[in-house]
Amino acid sequence: MAVIAAIVLAVWLLSDIVLVVFMAVLIAVMLRGAADWAGDHTGISQRTMLALVTVSVIALLAGFFYYVGPRLAVQSQALWIRLHDTIDQLRHTYGETPWGKAVLSDIAPPQAVQTHIVSYAGTVASATFGGALTGFILIITALYFAISPELYVGGLVRLFAHRHRPLARATVDEIGRTLRLWSLGQLIDMAVVAVLIGIGLTVLGIPLALALAVLAGLFTFVPYFGAIAAAVPAVLVAFTISWQKALWVIAIFAVAHTVEGYVVAPIVQRNTAHLPPALTILSMTILGTIFGPLGIVLGAPVCAALLVLVRKAYVGAVLGDDATAEQ
Repeated sequence: MAVIAAIVLAVWLLSDIVLVVFMAVLIAVMLRGAADWAGDHTGISQRTMLALVTVSVIALLAGFFYYVGPRLAVQSQALWIRLHDTIDQLRHTYGETPWGKAVLSDIAPPQAVQTHIVSYAGTVASATFGGALTGFILIITALYFAISPELYVGGLVRLFAHRHRPLARATVDEIGRTLRLWSLGQLIDMAVVAVLIGIGLTVLGIPLALALAVLAGLFTFVPYFGAIAAAVPAVLVAFTISWQKALWVIAIFAVAHTVEGYVVAPIVQRNTAHLPPALTILSMTILGTIFGPLGIVLGAPVCAALLVLVRKAYVGAVLGDDATAEQ
């Protein structure tokens, strides 16, 4: 009990560092998983393929920001300005109505919102990453984890008594596999949602379709909450045109996430990790309350890792039940 209490206290005091390390592990698992898969199909050594995968990812990101980045930056700035104007327009048009007073009275003026967001974003960035240096350390740490996973996994396993090491090894391997599959499923979902919403908004003639589609795809990384958060700016932009357009935007988001949830996800989850929705929402809520925005973002993968830990180390080893029966 004393050891458990000490671990909980250390995690609490070093929460920012713990989440950054977990994020590094998640990135490393994704890179290593892609490299292992490609290496198995090409016969190239794992380290060589890891280098190729890493360079390819960097090249893809650089190409995206080079070709799409300027347009995306312009649209993002225009989106922020349009949201300001939309809030002012809604306040002017509906501010005196009963429902307008109930809803819009709680929305701060755009200037106050901008000041608060900038201040809060700076606080979060400072507390979570400690500036650009910690972000650089995050990337380097993820690369080292991906290059030599056995070095760190073996060191972690040796912290346990000899009789517990096989279970510890199996648990760590299963956590890595689960995180890799979960990440793969999320990347596929993000791409599908971004493409569907981008096509829908473009056909509908909504301004800033690219920025809104990229935002929707990125927010899909956060299950359930991300879909709602991404729809809000798109609906507000559509409101500047007409309320009919806003309804069509809501329909586009509903269709996109319905396709993602009922068509794409079942296909993807045949070979990837599936998390119980209630536990996923609870984990994001709890971690978000304790650790802030980064806790919400990492709530789902943390839940996936904890489920494996409970299933392997407690249900299987302590209770003696078949750990694979409930998967």
